[in-house]
Amino acid sequence: MKPARWLLCSVGLATTLCGCGEDEAPSFDLSAGGLQVHAEQSQRLVIRASDGRVLLDGLPPGDVAAESPPLVGFAVRDITTSYEMQFGSFKPTEHPVGGWRVADELRQAGQAIQLLDEGGAALATLSFSSKADGHLAIDTAADASGVKRMSWGFACAPSDHFAGFGAQAFDVDHRGFTVPTFVAENGIGKAENDDYTGPWFAQGQRHSSHLPIPQYLSRRGYVLATYTPYQANFALCSESATTARIEIELGATIHIFDGPSPAEALERASAELGRPRMPPKVAFAPWLDATHGSEEVRRVANKLREEGVPSSVIWTEDWRGGNWDGDSYKLKEEWEVDRDLYPDFEDVADDLHDAGFHFHVYFNPFIYKGSKAWQETQPNGWLVQTEDGDDYVFGGAKFTDTGLLDLFHPDARAWAVEKMQDAIALGTEGWMNDFAEWLPTDSVTYAGSGADLHNEYPVEWQRIAREAIDGVDDGVDRLFFGRSGWFGTPALADVIWAGDQRTTFAVDDGMHTIIPIGVGLGLVGVSTYGHDIAGYQAATNPGSTKEVFFRWTSLGAWSPVMRTHHGNQPNLNWNWEKDDETIAHFRSYAQLHMSLVPWLEGLAKVASKTGLPMWRALAIHFPEDVAVWPINDQVMMGEHVLIAPVLEEGANKRDVYLPAGRWYPFDGGSALSGGASESIDASIDQIPVLVRQGAVIPTYPDGVLTLVNASAQVPGPDSVGDDRVLLVFTGASGSFTEADGKLSYSLEQLADDDGESSAKLVWNDKTLSDCDTMGDCQAGETAHVSGNGTLDVQVGGETKARLSIAGGKSDRKLTVVVRR
Repeated sequence: MKPARWLLCSVGLATTLCGCGEDEAPSFDLSAGGLQVHAEQSQRLVIRASDGRVLLDGLPPGDVAAESPPLVGFAVRDITTSYEMQFGSFKPTEHPVGGWRVADELRQAGQAIQLLDEGGAALATLSFSSKADGHLAIDTAADASGVKRMSWGFACAPSDHFAGFGAQAFDVDHRGFTVPTFVAENGIGKAENDDYTGPWFAQGQRHSSHLPIPQYLSRRGYVLATYTPYQANFALCSESATTARIEIELGATIHIFDGPSPAEALERASAELGRPRMPPKVAFAPWLDATHGSEEVRRVANKLREEGVPSSVIWTEDWRGGNWDGDSYKLKEEWEVDRDLYPDFEDVADDLHDAGFHFHVYFNPFIYKGSKAWQETQPNGWLVQTEDGDDYVFGGAKFTDTGLLDLFHPDARAWAVEKMQDAIALGTEGWMNDFAEWLPTDSVTYAGSGADLHNEYPVEWQRIAREAIDGVDDGVDRLFFGRSGWFGTPALADVIWAGDQRTTFAVDDGMHTIIPIGVGLGLVGVSTYGHDIAGYQAATNPGSTKEVFFRWTSLGAWSPVMRTHHGNQPNLNWNWEKDDETIAHFRSYAQLHMSLVPWLEGLAKVASKTGLPMWRALAIHFPEDVAVWPINDQVMMGEHVLIAPVLEEGANKRDVYLPAGRWYPFDGGSALSGGASESIDASIDQIPVLVRQGAVIPTYPDGVLTLVNASAQVPGPDSVGDDRVLLVFTGASGSFTEADGKLSYSLEQLADDDGESSAKLVWNDKTLSDCDTMGDCQAGETAHVSGNGTLDVQVGGETKARLSIAGGKSDRKLTVVVRR
């Protein structure tokens, strides 16, 4: 390669040699969406925000050693990737033809830039456009024969951090790692790296993910997404401490969404790529699983009601049958009810409805050889095919021959929708939409090759579920919950769950992974998130213990979705009814979760309108605090509540990092000052939860047991109407509006308040009396009032804070708990 002009000029060589001075290659600029694209001396690309901040500081051209990563601005290569599949895991092998060709010159062509090699030959074209302010779209296309892949390199500063990439089990901040994004099984356990050694098809690699959307949030305040159906790779200061790069298949569109704040960047990104779907209210009530036949399902439902455990969903994955294999309970692979195990399925559904439950079941896209589903699909050519036109049969999750339903075939699709709607006709309101990671890359579908459609297959699985549910217009709210996905999933899926975690505290694939997965999903548009309380997978580790169940239950209560699962070896796992202490523990957290529904549903509404997820990375709200970016064991719910579960066996306390501000322990106690770590005590029945100043959290009063099919015996939200218990955390201004848009609360901090002197509460200009008479009153710093209006918090005759309450019925009952 000839020496780069920028280098020759910098050392003062002759202008005739390097083109300096009057012959120097000119710089040029483009703009789109307010972002500035600057080509410095036609060699180095710099993208700036409208305020001048550098978002991507492109590298200059240079030499690339054979088989070394191209740490240069742009390089292209003729290379393809093939994948070996076993049990839904995919091992990539790259097949290069020649080395990297470096782009030595950038040439403007209107709103496009051509990448030229040292001889002036065109390699690829980048076309710049925008649909909205703060959004830059870069369409990539190959210009040279054989060019398939492009690398784009940019500077990595010590202050750079990168969060996102969907369901990632280890990390929230991916600085220092190379992240591949390709839909696959997570594996059982996790390696600490992405080396495919040993039984790679069983043990997951560090970045193996069922929902690895190639999108990240930068500490510089932008979101970058590579919109492509193929794998993208992100080397984030991993190959060099001073450089980063993305590697894509040409034809992709690279989107850059500037904030300048992370929250604004996420809002812009979700407006283009898809905002989180607003699920039905029932998503936010506790769900419990029940299996092993009609009478066992009835027993579990009845016991929940007898024990006063709030719940609105019973989900029964063995509705299609199941068999014991030693300690393992394995589902039958059919697409319809098993009349041996559930002879009176419709009656079970009716009984659950009468008891205040919705009834959920289970589907996956496998078609097992020998099943009735095989007989209904395979003769019609509805299975995914080999390149030779045969049925693509592989060893399935149960180690027997299976195929995959061709979800792109219109008749196969109609068959799947009909099966799902048959389940609805039996009395169900939803299902687990499982798997969809297994489409072989060397297969052929009705719509094209498996290589082209692999990452799209789970999205098509979700479209089918959406079609089945939305096609039944009977006024009943229904939902499905899935685990796999790609671009398009956030707007389709009602709920995404974390996958099949190990039933332990294990860092690699146990309870430790729940927060990183949830945070990563939130950063790519998935908001309504849940997980299997106490895990699922016990094939390579002990079943869940009482301690694991207690700790995981409390985290489940502070998750958007609180849901149990019996696990793959249910008799080895602790569960909610193992003993009286466990029942009491589960009931208390189910009651907490149910009480939070007005707040949870309101946060989901915010997510559906702005893209800000319910669970949030701390970096969304504290981006300038460098300490928060790597934190993978704490999460924000909304903008005010910090959740820090105990994740170590035998621990009864943990260190919690609190960003700047005043933080209140949710369960009571003195406020803490942020900007440092605090050691927080947490016995086995407690979880550290801190609330930031300015929060207003509306909750239901005690007594709500269900959100659906309510009755006098099983009260629902109508039993409390607009009555609320409001938790108010003073020290800063804040507000909250419930999902219906009618009930709203606004907290205004008017003066500093050290919280040491007692306060008088004034309701609608009337000082409240002590609660020893009828009517509005004050007990400690809790107000019991009626209707709407304003509550002043006065200390020494001065109003320190004012809470305004609007939108409710005039006779509503309010309990306002003031924390100072």
